Amino acid sequence: MKAAIAKVLGEVPTLGDFEEPTALEGEVIVDVIAAGIKQLDRAIVKGVHYSSPKTLPIVPGTDGVGRLQDGTRVYFSSFRQPFGAMAEKAPASWSIPVPEGVDDATAAALINPALAAWLPLAWRAKLQPGETVLIIGATGTSGKLAITAARSLGAGRIVAAGRRQSVLDTLGADATVDLTLESDALVAAFAEAAGPEGYDVIVDYIWGPATEALLSTLTNHDLSSHAGSSDHGIRLVNVGSMASPTICLPAAVLRSSHLHILGSGTGNFPPIPAMKKIVGEILDLAAEGKVTVETQVFALADIAQAWAVKENKDIRPVLQIS
Repeated sequence: MKAAIAKVLGEVPTLGDFEEPTALEGEVIVDVIAAGIKQLDRAIVKGVHYSSPKTLPIVPGTDGVGRLQDGTRVYFSSFRQPFGAMAEKAPASWSIPVPEGVDDATAAALINPALAAWLPLAWRAKLQPGETVLIIGATGTSGKLAITAARSLGAGRIVAAGRRQSVLDTLGADATVDLTLESDALVAAFAEAAGPEGYDVIVDYIWGPATEALLSTLTNHDLSSHAGSSDHGIRLVNVGSMASPTICLPAAVLRSSHLHILGSGTGNFPPIPAMKKIVGEILDLAAEGKVTVETQVFALADIAQAWAVKENKDIRPVLQIS
């Protein structure tokens, strides 16, 4: 079968012939229609992700849109190396039908960034109606979708933080924080945007200095209990590390506040039934025109050109397989 093939970590995949997968227990083989190119795919092929392969070659891609043997068009998830979604056929560990109102490219490109918005809020932080949400990195694709996710999940107040103020102003957030501010000015901006009740849930796509500035606003300087009557506390959910892979975490912030630090990634995905339910809800919102992504479609033969689109964070490249 034809496929995009990664032969050397750190190099762009190339078009070639790859053996067809056979289904293992619990899998089905999908005839792939389209597969998006994601940051996760790039990191795996670059060799910097914890799931980067030890043995090559592989076909990249962990999800896409395809057809089952009965013709049903589905969104599918595929995590079994060396077989990935960027090929004519892929092994699907699970799948869910795609509504007629959602085109192939949108379905292939939307779910990954949308899950990076919904899972931190709904699954990891377990957002409660009326709570205040801060999105750090709100101008990226997942950050923008997190604004929609927070609204749909009942957030009472939403604060968007990012480096592009012109984009922040279009997101419909209740307050914004300009991440180009430095040191004390950024700390003050986070504190002011929090409002009188403070933050309940923080979704962080960038990590690094901005997160450190935020932590300064969460450190309390008295001997009172700040746990309050809620068992939920402040939930800081890390999703990405675009600014830095590390932060300086003062012990005082952990001892003086009711802060829980969590992560959201493949290692803590919900069980498949819960995943399918969330993905189904996202696809329904897409069919209603309430969530979308901008895509650019490339032929499988143009994998090198599609791979280079990474410089534009607002456009999601999609490989048209069939």
